[in-house]
Amino acid sequence: MIQEVLRPENKVLIIADYRENNSLIIDRLKDVGALVRALPLKVGDFICSDRVCIERKSGNDFASSLIDGRLFEQAIEMKENFSKPIFLVEGNYNRPEMNDNAIKSSLASILIDFDIPIVFTRDEIDTAKTIFWIAKREQFIHKRIVGIKGKKKPKQIEELQESFICGLPGVSTVLSKRILNKFKTIKNFVNTTENELTKVKGIGNMLAKRLHILLNKEHGGSA
Repeated sequence: MIQEVLRPENKVLIIADYRENNSLIIDRLKDVGALVRALPLKVGDFICSDRVCIERKSGNDFASSLIDGRLFEQAIEMKENFSKPIFLVEGNYNRPEMNDNAIKSSLASILIDFDIPIVFTRDEIDTAKTIFWIAKREQFIHKRIVGIKGKKKPKQIEELQESFICGLPGVSTVLSKRILNKFKTIKNFVNTTENELTKVKGIGNMLAKRLHILLNKEHGGSA
């Protein structure tokens, strides 16, 4: 069920989660001409229409949510409630303690497996402008209503762990279960040796080598 929120004529209306009051985004949205209503949202941080929900993350929060699995849980919740969910990442998400290949694998999973676009912005001003123009296009070009919906559904942590590992090339759903049965945690799996990988049924020498390189090789590209 969608609860429609009436929008004043000629105004872009954006529903923001009330916790965003702690950031400067709401003020920045008002600066660019948006009418913002802060409400407790069950899913997402900003609602631009009945089908577009935006989950905003700082670079640090984005990296942390990859580690603890929250990113995949939020991806599932958004897909269940909105046909066009979006992740918006503000600032630099690179962290020295995180393997760059693991991050890129997770990004690929969000883009391909969940079919959720990821938008990167420089700062709060850039974030506000991006949200504003998404909402304006939805409401003025596509004539979409602004609607609130969203119900979180509890997910087993095991499902999120399997989804994380299954995003790696050459790793099937069955193989991801075997990996977790062997190493127990994602952290143990990421830090294991090439030799230990071959002890998992279905991982031969070639795949073990590829996975080990993927998880440990330093990224040499530029931003």
